Amino acid sequence: MKKIIIAVVSLLSFSMYSQSRYELQDTGKERLYLSDTIIQMAANKVITNEPMLIVDGITYTYQDLEKKKLALSKNQILKIVPVDKQKAISDYGDTEGVGVLILTTLNASN
Repeated sequence: MKKIIIAVVSLLSFSMYSQSRYELQDTGKERLYLSDTIIQMAANKVITNEPMLIVDGITYTYQDLEKKKLALSKNQILKIVPVDKQKAISDYGDTEGVGVLILTTLNASN
């Protein structure tokens, strides 16, 4: 039983840590908009919970987001589109199966 509790706590801690990489500049629930979207897509097996992001043509890997946070707020995001696995491989190389999300923001239309 003790091992199960430790495993659950570890999993939750890791999930919260990985979720923070996708936090937005907002406050409140809006701050988690992108990470909640990623969690939902991962639950539906569209992507993993550590996808590569393409924001207005700029690539951010999971590792990149450890060092640099996204300078985005929820109201700047126009759409979030998952990329088909085969298209992701042909367009972005081997993404190691993590999935790719394309984010289009208000800045892209300027």
